[in-house]
Amino acid sequence: MICGFGRTGNTWGCETFGFLPDAIISSKNLTAGFFPMGAVILGPELAERLQRASEAIEEFPHGFTASGHPVGCAIALKAIDVVMNEGLSDNVKRLTPRFQAGLAEIAKRPNIGEWRGVGFMAALEAVADKATKRPFDSKLSVSERIANASTDEGLICRPLGQSIVLAPPFILTEAQMDEMFAKLNRALDRVFAEVA
Repeated sequence: MICGFGRTGNTWGCETFGFLPDAIISSKNLTAGFFPMGAVILGPELAERLQRASEAIEEFPHGFTASGHPVGCAIALKAIDVVMNEGLSDNVKRLTPRFQAGLAEIAKRPNIGEWRGVGFMAALEAVADKATKRPFDSKLSVSERIANASTDEGLICRPLGQSIVLAPPFILTEAQMDEMFAKLNRALDRVFAEVA
């Protein structure tokens, strides 16, 4: 889950937004993407219901094909330790205001309808008309063009609908953040010159 383990400024996105979920499903963030690993973390009500059902049939029947894999568990423990105890989560909190200020500056462009995000996760929505927030014709594939132009600049971002998603690494420095925004601005200049 992209909003887990510090990306929003807290360990879990639900903490940032102030709610208690029934369950948390987590995967690639457990091992920083180095090994396939997933987890299902249940809240008290679901855990109790599963416990009652298991007691009734004297077991908890589910697949064990990859559960508790020692390599995955070792990688997950280390990845979580690094994020939580070696300053990465603190770096996200420290640089979030700078990140959001940079996004707000880019959102002043005539073809960015809005930006939204929290912590080190954000999206910039490309629009044909800022006043009405009219999107570009989908045939123009604007977000894909922006992603490709960004890649040409050496920046990886994700196209999603009419938006570009940014999720920088937790080890990002201030200088690297400035470089990220410079590259994105050059990519936006190029694409908007072609389609606007």
